[in-house]
Amino acid sequence: MTRFLPACAAFLWSALALADVPPDDLNRFKEEPVSGGLLLIVAYFVMWAALAAFVARTAMKQSKLESELRALEDKLDGKS
Repeated sequence: MTRFLPACAAFLWSALALADVPPDDLNRFKEEPVSGGLLLIVAYFVMWAALAAFVARTAMKQSKLESELRALEDKLDGKS
C-alpha cells in the first residue's frame, strides 16, 4: 500500500496545479494529444500484464511451497 502513496500524491499535486490554471488557458486542454482508443488499448495491456505477473508469482510461490512440503514430509518419514 505504501508503494501507491507517491503516485497518489503526484496525482493530487497535478490536480491542484490544474485547478490554479486561469480559464483562458483551459482551451489548450480541449484537444487530446492521444486518442481514447489508444489509451484503452494501453490500459488493457497494463491490466493483462499485471494479471500475468500475479499469476506467475503465485505459481512460483506455490511450487516453492510444494517443494518445501515434500522436504518436510521426507524428514518426517526419515528418508533424508
